[in-house]
Amino acid sequence: MTDQRYFASNEKDEVELNRLRLLENIFDPTTIRHLEMIRVSEGWHCLEVGAGAGSVAQWLSAHAGLTGKVVATDIDIRFLRQLSIPNLEIRQHDIIKDDLETGQYDLVHCRAVLMHLPEPEKGLKRMANAVRPGGWLLIEEADYGSVLSTDVTNPSAVTFTSTLRTLWEFLRKKGIVDPYFGRRVRGLVEQLEFIDVGQEGWTRMFRGGEPFARFSAMTLQATAKPMIAAGLLTQEQVDSVQRLLMDPAFNYLGLTGFAAWGRRPANQV
Repeated sequence: MTDQRYFASNEKDEVELNRLRLLENIFDPTTIRHLEMIRVSEGWHCLEVGAGAGSVAQWLSAHAGLTGKVVATDIDIRFLRQLSIPNLEIRQHDIIKDDLETGQYDLVHCRAVLMHLPEPEKGLKRMANAVRPGGWLLIEEADYGSVLSTDVTNPSAVTFTSTLRTLWEFLRKKGIVDPYFGRRVRGLVEQLEFIDVGQEGWTRMFRGGEPFARFSAMTLQATAKPMIAAGLLTQEQVDSVQRLLMDPAFNYLGLTGFAAWGRRPANQV
């Protein structure tokens, strides 16, 4: 059972799993660095919202140990079901609709989740309420506003940038995803009145054929048909961008990953 609001809900298992593994390849090193900074420890109770294929949930389980517990939630748990870890609970859950325990978790984390929600502030508030006094909230979201070719003199680069920006705008207007959500995370955490708030943004250069390029190609493939049908893109434009994304000679500036974190005050109820 999947949620039709999620653009990849109907993708075949092997296609969507491959896409999620690429996402893990891109984001896991930075996520793990943030979790190590927070010092996730033996005995912690952790909540991983939108756990996807489960790489972060597995990392948390290993560090919380048998005296701790990790709850991994998603609206689509087809890949999480494959995990069998003693201290890991898999829960099909919609962060907008379904209740969560209040004040129970030492850490609540989500990555690339809020940008998909019709009411992200409501989802974030539910996550914040699940953090115990003294516990941590960590949110990580992408922002695609930085994506563009590095070779602005190449005619194909113009097509690349314009096609992807048409894609982002289509997804935003349809309410499928907010591709510019990442830039909001710092302000959203600050509004919670948490303490020890920190934030970070990172971006990097990518080359065709690398994990992020393949991830982008799969996302474009999953969303191109309705855009072509609506006359927003041509098949030729899509094919041109797909070729560039697979070309090792093509370099471009990728997304910006934004993270923000904070700790619930001990006296906050």
